[in-house]
Amino acid sequence: MSQHFLLSAATRTLSLKAIWRMTDDEAHSRFQAIRWADNGGEPFCPRCRCTAIYTYVIRRIWKCKACGHQFSA
Repeated sequence: MSQHFLLSAATRTLSLKAIWRMTDDEAHSRFQAIRWADNGGEPFCPRCRCTAIYTYVIRRIWKCKACGHQFSA
């Protein structure tokens, strides 16, 4: 199995019950912190690893300024 699909220890400690109790904002912040834990929770492009990104707040996605790739938490 590819390492890309393995869950981190932080992800494995989340229960569905805990996630259901979170607001949308809390859940999004938590998933963002887990996905980019190695960068202090700050998102970066998964394709080119660039940290210069645009934020689309309404859709909760980001777009890389370098390669144009759109991604989410």
